[in-house]
Amino acid sequence: MSDASLWTFGVHATARVHPTAQVSPAAVVGPHSSIGAGCVVHPYAVVGPHTSLGAGCVVYPFAVIGGPPQDRRTPPDATTRLVCGDANIFREHSTVSRGTPHAGGETRLGAENLLMTGAHVGHDARVGDGCVLANGVSLAGHVEVGDRVTFGGHAGVHQFVRVGGLALVAANTMVTLDVPPYCLAAGDRARVLGLNVVGLRRAGVDAAARLSLKRALRSAYTSGPHLLAPADDLEVPEVAHLRAFLATRRRGLTPRGPRD
Repeated sequence: MSDASLWTFGVHATARVHPTAQVSPAAVVGPHSSIGAGCVVHPYAVVGPHTSLGAGCVVYPFAVIGGPPQDRRTPPDATTRLVCGDANIFREHSTVSRGTPHAGGETRLGAENLLMTGAHVGHDARVGDGCVLANGVSLAGHVEVGDRVTFGGHAGVHQFVRVGGLALVAANTMVTLDVPPYCLAAGDRARVLGLNVVGLRRAGVDAAARLSLKRALRSAYTSGPHLLAPADDLEVPEVAHLRAFLATRRRGLTPRGPRD
């Protein structure tokens, strides 16, 4: 199949579109794709080949969801995949690349994510549920993002970096090392400035658990990630999750900044 045939206006004969979905005649839905119930694909939006959208997703004009990976080793017509959960919103000019054959072949987004104008998710990335990528945010290939992470405008994340759940990455931040869950990261290069207190409150994490997290985070940076103290804080689920994240980091830990 030629590359040109992947981008013809209309719905490809091999694509599956739920009867309740709305696809504009000026949109592109590529071969072997799946559009779930209640989805809306606006004019001039593109859903690429081998791309699956869960129920209730909205793709705005000029977004390209499931385009070929920006990877020189992968041909544009490679049968790699993009899998998206329910209720994701892809605003204008946002882009999400399919996976690459040499890294599992699949990019995956969870549910209820918002990609604002110009946001990008690279090939083979994993994004959880309820994340917000503000205008111009760029996640490189192989990035892993937990649930309910917020990225301020024009933040950038280096390939293979992990960003833990309920973290907040401030606008214009350049992230090159792993960001622990529940933390606020800012700067070029990024520094951890403390806990994402507002996000934790909104998520219903109570004051006692937030205090335990603060102690655990301070201990991780002063005594090492395997020496989270005091010991009774390890019974707090959020602390246990923080410890598990730190024990499995791949690129090293974003250093702590001037605030605690």
